[in-house]
Amino acid sequence: MSWNIAGAKAIVTDGFKVMTSCNYSIIVLQETWLVDPIELGGYSVHNIKAVKSNKSGRPSGGLATYISTALHATIEQLAFSTTDLQAIKINFSISHHVPLIIFNVYAHPRKYRKALLFEQLLQKVEEIRCVNPTWDILVTGDFNTNLIYTPEPDDQLAAKKNAIWSVLPQLPSAETRLDIRGKQLVEALEHLSMRVLNGRVTEDLLPKPTYYSAESATTIDHTVVSLPPASTSVNSKLNQLSTVTIHFNT
Repeated sequence: MSWNIAGAKAIVTDGFKVMTSCNYSIIVLQETWLVDPIELGGYSVHNIKAVKSNKSGRPSGGLATYISTALHATIEQLAFSTTDLQAIKINFSISHHVPLIIFNVYAHPRKYRKALLFEQLLQKVEEIRCVNPTWDILVTGDFNTNLIYTPEPDDQLAAKKNAIWSVLPQLPSAETRLDIRGKQLVEALEHLSMRVLNGRVTEDLLPKPTYYSAESATTIDHTVVSLPPASTSVNSKLNQLSTVTIHFNT
């Protein structure tokens, strides 16, 4: 499960309820706003600290990955992990199973930070794909970049597709939600033989929004994998939550 949970209060109130009731093996959280992680029974937690504000406000960012102890795996947080990018390597005890690398992404709305993050992410994914082409890779999180602007309700999106797409290159660069870096990034990942499970725009398919507000519905959260189609599926149950099911061959 990948979820921009937006704060410790949400983790304690709604988060634990959802996480424990659904019995997920791996839980990936963005924007925890926590310096120290919250423990969850039956899981090991791997934490990237939120950044403390110079003022009296709450910390910003924060990433956490919870991995069920039932997986019988050894876990390593890779050394190049940063404030906005957590990289986890899972070595399964299952015989002949290759490692799984999880990139947990929180792209800060500031575009210069986002550009640096995406450059680093793509570089690391490419390095792993080149050196260890059989390893499984999962890239997921809050990218704060929209593949296509979708201000209309779902039932009106298809009729608006051509008009929306035609104006996308001219959209104002100051609008975070309309930043096309996300589209450029997922296309680059696809060139590395990875698949976009949600948020993909094709000629005949509009993405289902992953973020809702009073003014718009946008697709800013993406999940990209190197796993074969038979091994993965994705669905959304709550706003800003994607449930990715991965089937391991035992």
